[in-house]
Amino acid sequence: MNCEQIDELLSDFLDDELSEGARSGVQAHLASCEDCATSYKQLARTVRFVKKNGRAPIHTFGGENYATFVRALSDTDYDEDPVRILAHGIIDP
Repeated sequence: MNCEQIDELLSDFLDDELSEGARSGVQAHLASCEDCATSYKQLARTVRFVKKNGRAPIHTFGGENYATFVRALSDTDYDEDPVRILAHGIIDP
């Protein structure tokens, strides 16, 4: 398996929805590819965060709201800088 194939399978791997053969292939690739292993760890962390906080109420801070901060943090196409949003909330309460 190559990195592009692994990228396509990571969500299913994390959700334990792959056949045994595909699962073994992903595990072997992750053991030998530091970039894909890092991507897997990041995805797993994100899934844990969402599962833990998915029902948490949205809080506002510093004129911005938490949803904007999370979107800026996780959406690579979103133009807001999460550091700016957080700093604004801390400096200008």
